[in-house]
Amino acid sequence: MSLSATLKRAGLAPIGKGIYLSNRTREASGSSNPSKTPNIILVFGWMGANLPHIFKYTKVYQEMYPDATQIIVQSRPQFFWSSNRTRMNNLVPVAEVLEAHGCSGTKLEVAPASESDPPRILVHSFSNGGGIQMYTLGKLLRARSKSSLDFRGHKPRMSAMIIDSCPANATLPGALRAFTASLPKNSPLRIPLIIFIILIYSFNSFKHRIFGVQPIFERLKRGLLRQGPEGGILPWMTEKTPRMYVCSKQDELVPFEEIEEHVKEAKGRGLNASIEIYDDTPHVAHARKYPERYWGAVKDLWAAAVQS
Repeated sequence: MSLSATLKRAGLAPIGKGIYLSNRTREASGSSNPSKTPNIILVFGWMGANLPHIFKYTKVYQEMYPDATQIIVQSRPQFFWSSNRTRMNNLVPVAEVLEAHGCSGTKLEVAPASESDPPRILVHSFSNGGGIQMYTLGKLLRARSKSSLDFRGHKPRMSAMIIDSCPANATLPGALRAFTASLPKNSPLRIPLIIFIILIYSFNSFKHRIFGVQPIFERLKRGLLRQGPEGGILPWMTEKTPRMYVCSKQDELVPFEEIEEHVKEAKGRGLNASIEIYDDTPHVAHARKYPERYWGAVKDLWAAAVQS
């Protein structure tokens, strides 16, 4: 099936490079109280994830929250070694959609077109690839905002965040596992890719030692712990925003102990964080093996956002 046919079947339209928007008509749904459900769902796919794999999640969201507009962002390996400006420019279409729906800045002012239906945003990020896209979007939204960076006197939007199989520490073995996971062991590209990753990692380590530039994975971890007048990793998030980390003891790419340690630090800083630990699921495959538990936890997380 061609890409255009796949997108049409899924009700999506491309709005940027690796970025897709649901174009479902907003007809009346069976929702008993649509004002209590998300009307925007941001999905950041894991690195190298093809659309059919991401669709397995977005399809469930279409069934759970049929009134929501979905924005899907893919993550490609080249995103990691692109310049910061290139990363941010790639996400401009996402920022424009969010701004059109009322996310007009860190001050959380409602745009005129959305006064009757203010943003209620559910964010679902997968692995470090999706997490870095999310982190970059937060930087872009702040850069585009002309509002005063002050939350005082403003009520945060209804929002929640799922962080699946993330974050991981910035280590060379971890980077090698992440970038080569999708390649067959006998692939002729494997050795050149490993050499390239080692060179990139060494260069980034040099920048960190000489110029103090943190590796991007460390910036992601710092972004996830962000709080204060400029918001969290995304501008509308506060320390009260419910967030759920998901990990597995059998994840070969991201050790669950690293996520546990991060969640412990997040809680210590007063962030509203919880964690779901699976015993026997591979990387970003928890929903596939235990759909009832996984999606039940997502519903519970959103219920907490409604009450917060």
